[in-house]
Amino acid sequence: MTRIRRTVLLTLVLALVPGALAHAADRGAASSGAAWIAGAVPAGADGQAADALVALRAADRLSAADATRRAAALRAGAARYATTAGATAKVILGLVAARSGSARCAAGGVDLLTRLQGFGRRGRYGTTIFDQALGMLAMHALRAGPPPSTVKVLLAARGAGGWNFNATSTGGRDDDVTSTALALLAARAAGVSPRDGTLRAGLRWLLAQRTPAGGFALGRRDRNEANSTALAIEAERAMGRADARADQALSTLQRSDGAFQFTREDAGSRVLASLDAVVALAGRRLPVGVVRATPSRC
Repeated sequence: MTRIRRTVLLTLVLALVPGALAHAADRGAASSGAAWIAGAVPAGADGQAADALVALRAADRLSAADATRRAAALRAGAARYATTAGATAKVILGLVAARSGSARCAAGGVDLLTRLQGFGRRGRYGTTIFDQALGMLAMHALRAGPPPSTVKVLLAARGAGGWNFNATSTGGRDDDVTSTALALLAARAAGVSPRDGTLRAGLRWLLAQRTPAGGFALGRRDRNEANSTALAIEAERAMGRADARADQALSTLQRSDGAFQFTREDAGSRVLASLDAVVALAGRRLPVGVVRATPSRC
């Protein structure tokens, strides 16, 4: 086959498959975003430090030495930071992503799995969708559940279309994209089928919130927001659906230094925007890792 014929054939293939190069381009965006995160987020013992481990692992930008250093710092301060179900779950998700030492144990003999289970009450972790969803994701990452009661609570909490911030407590709010995406991720991690009627209804509601520019935002449709768009992409992926429009919308929020910003007009927290965007554009979803077997007690 001549060079001209090979070129023509490749052009035709790419024309028929618009997303053929999208994944590679997205991986490049994720990699440069992760490189920025590595320099912008120091090792520490808070939510950003835990999320940085997740994002760096998702983009394959986490060396063994960096993983060990960051995991040690996260464990050292976990007892002070992990005071809610959501915070405890973040630490667990970060340690699972680190693949360095036990993902269950923190400094001082703190058993993170026992602590997380202690926040559970009748299938509820805390009072918000973040506590509930992150708690369920962390339990799955440790191969320790989540228990069926948490799935029942989560599915029953769907509102008029999707889920909202106060989905597991009294006093509701309007359904929103971020809460709905987290609920879908948690339910799928817990083993709920993507054909489940509640999940399919939640996904339809989420997709109906798309902005004209192709992405998603929290409670509005006049702009793309990095965090909501990234989580929506992850949730769609968990439901077996690719979203090239949302991928492209998210990619437009990346700056020349690799960082992502909240919207095109508002930089917001570039750290928070980048942490979510990198996971989504790396082709991954929460939880980024799952241990082979539940770690032993601390």
